Amino acid sequence: MVFMGIEAVRRLETWFIKNHGFQPQYAVPELSEKNFWRMFDGGLYEHCRRKYRAIGTFMSVYYNSKKGKKTENGLPDAEQEPTELETPEVDEPAN
Repeated sequence: MVFMGIEAVRRLETWFIKNHGFQPQYAVPELSEKNFWRMFDGGLYEHCRRKYRAIGTFMSVYYNSKKGKKTENGLPDAEQEPTELETPEVDEPAN
């Protein structure tokens, strides 16, 4: 019997999402972007990216955690624009 590592990781990630868990970012994720943002609430993250004008300057944590090409040239066009997340917006943090 051959161990199917990628399939095992995907099943574990699905379990994490269903059980409100998360995958540490030192692990190699197999998550789609949609499932990544289901696992990690991106409301506050996107708020900070807009506030500090990081969009288009620094790649999103999703693309930074993806295996493979991690250069500015490797970013999809969608990364250059603010992302509308399915998660609810987070109120602005108190100063």
